[in-house]
Amino acid sequence: MAGGPSAEVETVPDGTRGLRRLQIIRKLNGDPTWVNQDVYRLMYEPDLYIAAYENIKSSPGNMTPGADGETIDGFSMKHIERIVAEMRDQSFAFTRARRIHIPKANGKLRPLGIPSSRDKVVQEVLRMILTSIYDGEKPTFLPCSHGFRAGRGTHSALKEVRLWHSVNWFVEGDIKGCFDNIDHGKLIEVLNKRIKDQRFLDLIWKALTAGYLEGKTQVNSLAGTPQGSIVSPILANIFLHEFDLWMENFRAEHDTGARKRVNPEYTAVVKARRRLLKKGLSKEDDEITQLDTRMRQLPSQMHNDPNFVRIKYVRYADDWIVAVDGPLSLATKLKEEATAFFRDQMKLELSAEKTHIRHSRTEKAKFLGTFIQIGNGGDDTGVHRKIVTKNGLRFTRRLAVTHQTFMTAPTDDLIRRLNERGFCDTSGEPLAKTGWIMQDDHMIVERYGQILTGIANYYSFVDNPLAIKRIQHILHFSCAKTLCRKHQLSLRKLFRARRLELVTPKRWDEDGKATAYISLPLQRKWTKNRTRFLVNADLRDEISMGINKRTRSKLDKPCAVCGNANDVEMHHLRHVRKGKTVGFAEVMSAINRKQIPVCRECHVKIHAGKYDGIKLSDFALPKLAKA
Repeated sequence: MAGGPSAEVETVPDGTRGLRRLQIIRKLNGDPTWVNQDVYRLMYEPDLYIAAYENIKSSPGNMTPGADGETIDGFSMKHIERIVAEMRDQSFAFTRARRIHIPKANGKLRPLGIPSSRDKVVQEVLRMILTSIYDGEKPTFLPCSHGFRAGRGTHSALKEVRLWHSVNWFVEGDIKGCFDNIDHGKLIEVLNKRIKDQRFLDLIWKALTAGYLEGKTQVNSLAGTPQGSIVSPILANIFLHEFDLWMENFRAEHDTGARKRVNPEYTAVVKARRRLLKKGLSKEDDEITQLDTRMRQLPSQMHNDPNFVRIKYVRYADDWIVAVDGPLSLATKLKEEATAFFRDQMKLELSAEKTHIRHSRTEKAKFLGTFIQIGNGGDDTGVHRKIVTKNGLRFTRRLAVTHQTFMTAPTDDLIRRLNERGFCDTSGEPLAKTGWIMQDDHMIVERYGQILTGIANYYSFVDNPLAIKRIQHILHFSCAKTLCRKHQLSLRKLFRARRLELVTPKRWDEDGKATAYISLPLQRKWTKNRTRFLVNADLRDEISMGINKRTRSKLDKPCAVCGNANDVEMHHLRHVRKGKTVGFAEVMSAINRKQIPVCRECHVKIHAGKYDGIKLSDFALPKLAKA
């Protein structure tokens, strides 16, 4: 089937024609065979650019200059009108991104491109269109894909892995430099399956080949989706969807059998135990106890049933993992054929260092920063674990064979990363973060709290919660030692003054009395909760929200300072700071706004400091704050 959006939205009274066309496109693409035509005409719709601006306007990164030296500060309806005009005559061109390098966890640097503000708005429009086509009410993307999708993420992927009971092999996959090496021609070829509009595909080609500035050197993009681009994640998902389809075909071809055979050895032990109980033996008799021990050592089903095969697969961006409930030969075949598929069909290479086959019971696979293993780390003969009781007596307990998926936090990796950032030494001994000593106390405590909360939330589901307790100890005492170094105090005096949570004043009144405090979010209980995955199930309708944002957008409102309706643009702040703000930022803080519409003349005065120190009541701002 083929076609374009219905003409029923040609005239709409509220200026949301483009967004309503997206709603129709989303419904039409519930049919996976639907082919979209005349998509480029959506680039003429001003309301899509307004919705795109509203989506991205509050990101602090938009106040970082692109290669043109401009930020999103000063964006206006005139910018949108110029973009639409360039789209109509097809003269629009993406500017080169400014490339910077940010540190990765392994000590290497990750390249990141910073596009211009107008490029970001256009990229957001492209993302909205592509999302409506590929990830709408009935997504083209398969359920196994979790990266960069609404309502999905790392935890939804790991939650699915948690259900992979009683598998034999894990195949870890990682695509070498995926985002940097996606072939542009192959990507356009994949897009052409669902989008028959050369002008729209040419626009995406322009985005892919815009290049970047490395210092003052101009570099052309010969392959890859630019990292830092808003549209890059969904383009990568569309491209890697081809591998998802390949995996579905591989799974359908090799899955066999209705259920695993019962282990005959286990059945024999169960029957022997039942016979002895019928003869009158009690459960405490030695013969029964020995049979109970043997039952715990044996699986109830055959792990290597040749007549039963199941393959399970999950992908998050370019990281993927496959579970094979079958023989090693099948796992080896899958790895070899997947390598060939990426090489021959997608012109990508699997990373030899990160693509492995792991035995599920004796080795740990690693996926999304989490170790994954079937059982508790032993083999089918059972595991002995020493336990120390309260009265000091030692005894051993034989653990039962389990088919559950165990997921653990990589303690050594986390400690190494904390060491690289100066929070502890190589053995995990907490250190003062000397680089933060010049910051205010509440900022120090807040930053430590953010790191601690992030790690604790990410690993909220693991089977070794005491590993996170150790990480909390490191960050807790690193924070305390940092404050001690700053104020030349001992730990004893610091904890006596601020308690264990390091309670610190955050705001003060005019008399210098503290009115708000901040403290470390220390966790007290470390009970295991295997299902504590933080998955956002609230799938909001992005298009409906865009229509709502369009009706509330301030882009076309009069100046909030003087009321002038001509030559209005948006004044932006990177952050709304409470308390220690100066100049016009104090006014913005008072009404809790990061953006307000101002005329060009007032905007120049704001940046020149001519409105500093003027009372809030002297502006039209209170009306805006109530809007």
